[in-house]
Amino acid sequence: MVKTTFTFQELKRTNHHEIKEMQDKKFRAFIRYQVWPNHPYYRRLFKENNIDPFNLTCIEDWAKYKIPLVRKKEYKDHLREFVLNPTQVDGSERPPAEIARNLMTYAQESGKSALYRFIRNNGIRVKTRIGGSAAMERLKEKMTYQYAPLQFWLSSGRASGLPTPVFLTRYDYELLSMNCTKAGQIAVDSWVSQGWEMVSMNLFPHAPHLGWHATNVGLGQISKFYVASSAGGAIPSDKLVEMAGIFKVNGFAGMPSYLRNRFFKTMADTKYEAPDKVVVYLAGEKIYDTVADDIVNILQEKGAKEVRIIGGYASSESKVSFAAQCARHGPYHNVSPLMLAFELVKFNDDGTYDFVEDDESGYMTLFHLDSTGTVFEGFLLGDVASHQERGRCPVCGLDGPFFWDIGRTNDTEMQMEVMGLSEKKIKGATVNLTALRADLLALSDIEELQIEVAKEDMNDPYSMDILNIYVAPKSSAIGNHSALISEVMKVTKRSTEVTPSVKILTFEQLLEKAGGMKFMEILDIRPKPA
Repeated sequence: MVKTTFTFQELKRTNHHEIKEMQDKKFRAFIRYQVWPNHPYYRRLFKENNIDPFNLTCIEDWAKYKIPLVRKKEYKDHLREFVLNPTQVDGSERPPAEIARNLMTYAQESGKSALYRFIRNNGIRVKTRIGGSAAMERLKEKMTYQYAPLQFWLSSGRASGLPTPVFLTRYDYELLSMNCTKAGQIAVDSWVSQGWEMVSMNLFPHAPHLGWHATNVGLGQISKFYVASSAGGAIPSDKLVEMAGIFKVNGFAGMPSYLRNRFFKTMADTKYEAPDKVVVYLAGEKIYDTVADDIVNILQEKGAKEVRIIGGYASSESKVSFAAQCARHGPYHNVSPLMLAFELVKFNDDGTYDFVEDDESGYMTLFHLDSTGTVFEGFLLGDVASHQERGRCPVCGLDGPFFWDIGRTNDTEMQMEVMGLSEKKIKGATVNLTALRADLLALSDIEELQIEVAKEDMNDPYSMDILNIYVAPKSSAIGNHSALISEVMKVTKRSTEVTPSVKILTFEQLLEKAGGMKFMEILDIRPKPA
């Protein structure tokens, strides 16, 4: 029997060999009896590339058989085709008995014994007409639970200009509920064993995105008390800080830019008293050391003796599961490896790709091993990790798949050749804008900044590229803007060989320009040729 997922305690007891064996068994069953019969896009993709889905025995076979990876643009153009639809096959209606048989076979092959028995027993009743009407209703109810879309997340428009819906079923919510607690437990496991209890606060923006909803479900399960608030909602930041003090919140979750630039900045100016031990969960954006340092420093100034900053990694496309750091500088662990696999790929000169070795960097790619609604296989998320490993973590000891140093992509990075990633050509020079932002944030006089790629003549897409850097200085640098501008230009020139235009804004002006809650760190506003 293959489990649907691991509890956190089971995850601590298993090892990467067992996980890999179960992953491959679930992958085979999922591809053969869910994706192949029910997924219009991949069914066509397999046929166009002469792929027999029954030849796919493990995730690595995706590269072995040269199956194309899917990019977000391809998904945006075929939204309906990515939703599992058991009622049709190649444009024709599928008989109900065949729908039930496919799901029953999938349940049997994937180790879902309870689901297998349910379909088999009710199917027998329908066939023998012993209580057949009631049995048929139970089967219809189960199929609706499994396959009918209930809600959607919006996949962020930072990468593609417009948000894209990802559909979830009631079954997906069951999987989500089982998984989202582990992303929080991994960070505070040692504290909990010593009797520590979490009083948590959700500070993700309230929206149809994975961040707020998954955090809401997870914190509600693992907290002694949970303050279900949100960033940028009806409650202003100063009142949120006041609430955190009243309820003695010791666990905060939110996006780095909001927490650092709004919430904790507001906290620094109040009489807030921090608990002894505080954990801060960050997700949704790249976590810069400067940002994390500022959060830790403010909490320590307010009395916290120990602060843990933990990064989470997921996407709207991952839907039901996540990866999370076990420590601030530790790796990211796939906390539900039986529901999806995060894999790193590299691209070859001839346009093909391969899965990377343990010591190689690569682009994050998603494979669902379970789930209904919108389903992705070989989906290029595009975020870059330095390398991945399968084995015992040198930081926390968990034995499983994990990866290091994930860098979140955004507009500028996502429009490149691969989809596109960390670099951009400006005035003919290849510029790593994420690295540049990290270098500039390290300057002591900079509070926050935004990097903008534009054209010298915004009405002429063929005019010269320019690099604009908008800087909000710290109070200590106010009145000495010329020195700060000179330093920014010097660092940028050294890092990129491009001389930027530097513009000074107040902190509030920069936040307004950069989008507030969803801070646009790097923006490409160049007009495209007709």
